[in-house]
Amino acid sequence: MTRIGTRFFISLGNVFFSLLLGAVALGFFWYYFPDTTLTLFKWAGSLREGLIAGNWPARYEVVLRALVDERQIVYMGFVLATRILVGVLVMIVFWLFGRRHEPEYPI
Repeated sequence: MTRIGTRFFISLGNVFFSLLLGAVALGFFWYYFPDTTLTLFKWAGSLREGLIAGNWPARYEVVLRALVDERQIVYMGFVLATRILVGVLVMIVFWLFGRRHEPEYPI
């Protein structure tokens, strides 16, 4: 496989596993830290209301209220956190076990 193909599938895997790990992390927090999770949902609710409180026409506000939900905001936060974590772990693995760059055309 080419280097570009490898980088593509690694980044695609990073997104996929970040979505899964974000859901698992949210479930973990929901089960073991219900007070913290409730605080996150309340914060996301205030963020949602702050976003929607602008002077939007009714047509756009209905769409925003339908698409932006507290659960989605909290889940997005967990996905972003796990994406960063997975990216750092992949970087460390490649730094430890990746082959060293050698010139393609040695002199």
